Amino acid sequence: MNKKTILTMILTGFLGLTQAQNTNTSSEHVKSATAISKVLGDGRKVTTVVLEYDSPISNKSLSTDSYRVEGKEVTRVYANNAPETTTQGTNGQYVIIEVKAEVDLQAQPKQPTQADLEKKKERDRMQGGPGLRAGWSTGGDDEYPGNAVVFQTGNIKTTKGKTYKANETPIESTEEKCLVADDFQQFEFISPYTGQVLPYNLYLPEDYDPNEQYPLVLFIHDAGVASGPVKQTLYQGNGATSWAEPEAQARHKCIVVAPEYPFITVDDNWNYSHHLDATIALLKDLQTRYSIDSNRIYTTGQSMGCMSSIVMMLKEPDLFAGALLVAGKWNPSLMGPLDKQNIWIISCEGDTSSNSLQGQAVEIWRKQGSTVSEATWDMTLTPEQFSEEADKMRAEGNHLLFTHLTGGNHRATWFVAYGIEGVQDWLFEQHK
Repeated sequence: MNKKTILTMILTGFLGLTQAQNTNTSSEHVKSATAISKVLGDGRKVTTVVLEYDSPISNKSLSTDSYRVEGKEVTRVYANNAPETTTQGTNGQYVIIEVKAEVDLQAQPKQPTQADLEKKKERDRMQGGPGLRAGWSTGGDDEYPGNAVVFQTGNIKTTKGKTYKANETPIESTEEKCLVADDFQQFEFISPYTGQVLPYNLYLPEDYDPNEQYPLVLFIHDAGVASGPVKQTLYQGNGATSWAEPEAQARHKCIVVAPEYPFITVDDNWNYSHHLDATIALLKDLQTRYSIDSNRIYTTGQSMGCMSSIVMMLKEPDLFAGALLVAGKWNPSLMGPLDKQNIWIISCEGDTSSNSLQGQAVEIWRKQGSTVSEATWDMTLTPEQFSEEADKMRAEGNHLLFTHLTGGNHRATWFVAYGIEGVQDWLFEQHK
């Protein structure tokens, strides 16, 4: 072997080593992966994934073809020197992957597996027998995940020119953050009647001052997440978080409380459980510990939560200053006394049961001499258009309002109802 051959082998080996050192799989260099989600009308959805690398990444080397996020549509990819979204990418050790997240008006709950059905059967058995009855644990299976799995599908470069090659190694989120929902605190309330625990989420304004009085909004979830983790009521839709959004707080600073019920609180046969008495006791307890304006306590809820609100308003007619009732119902023959309260009902035309029974209650109120504002809104309006329609109804000056959303279905009602500024503004205008 001559000197030229040896030199060629050494150079080839050196170049090969250099190339190997400068082309690596990206997952080896990802220090963390954070999935950031936001709660929309139909539940928590990931909006952004932040990958932290061990070296600054060249922004020019990135495109929407650089990554794939499992089950999601990538809309923007860029580098940044901070773990946050921005309008203009810049070189930095964070890669920001934005994904499409929007409300699906046709979204349906997860279909139960055989294991889910067996679990429900066992929960019912432990409660004393089969069937849906108030106080029975038949919910809790809906899921609203906040994680993400990312794949690098294109080569990317560091600012020093090193290439991190595309590969199929999954990059799973190491941390989850949920905007607004993470601002709620979790507590437990012991029912003074049964001694049972009622978990709940509490939001206090960022600059809460005990010397200032705040309105309070109570949100009650539907049966789909009953017996779920305490934060599930924050994730299933924006019935709780919409009031705590920065924009909403800027307009109407308030305290928000959202219980997570261990059991179904009401059913379609007009049965209700002692958990509603515990909820009333919780509100009265909160008034002793926080600076709450007792003349501005509001209740709202979807489906089971709407029905629960109606029951509490009948039981405690002087407790609430106003109510937003979404996709629910109650026995119309019992709702006559509610015509003295401030109520806005929202139902979908496709939700025959809610729309029909609430309509019967409205007719009873009219026969008793009350004036009710009534309107039908196109369900596909933009948020701004919804708010304009709400302002038209508010301008009529009535304390009873009934809005029908065109078409839709039971669940779709709350997919849009809680994001309407004009409806929120109406609620906060109400005083006892």
